[in-house]
Amino acid sequence: MARILVVEDTAPVRLVIATVLEDMGHAVETAENGLVAQERMKAGAYDLIVTDVLMPEADGIEVIKAARRLKPPPRVLAVSGGAPNLPAGYVLKMTEMFSADAVLYKPFLNEELEGAVTDLLGAR
Repeated sequence: MARILVVEDTAPVRLVIATVLEDMGHAVETAENGLVAQERMKAGAYDLIVTDVLMPEADGIEVIKAARRLKPPPRVLAVSGGAPNLPAGYVLKMTEMFSADAVLYKPFLNEELEGAVTDLLGAR
C-alpha cells in the first residue's frame, strides 16, 4: 500500500481518481489546488502525487517543483486535458520538462490510471 496525494480542482474527477486508487488498496489524500497540495506535502510524506496541471491558485507545475524539493521525492503522475488555447500534449510536455515521472491525457480509462500508478510505484 502506498500513500498517494491526488491534486485536482474538479471535484468529480478528484473523487473518481481517489476512489480508483483506494480500490487498489492505497491510502489516498486529496487537494483541490496546488496551494493545498503544498501544505499537505509539508505535513507528511507521499509515495506518489497525481496532479492535474492547469488549476487555480497554484498549478501542477508548482506542485511538481515542490515535490522535487522533498527528501525523498515522491513519484509524480501529471494529468491534463489541456485548455481552450493549449492542447493537452503541449501542457503535458511542459510537465515533463519539470520532471514529472509520467503523464496521462484526460479523459483516461480507470485501467490506464491503474497501470500508470502500478508502474510508477514499482519503479521506486
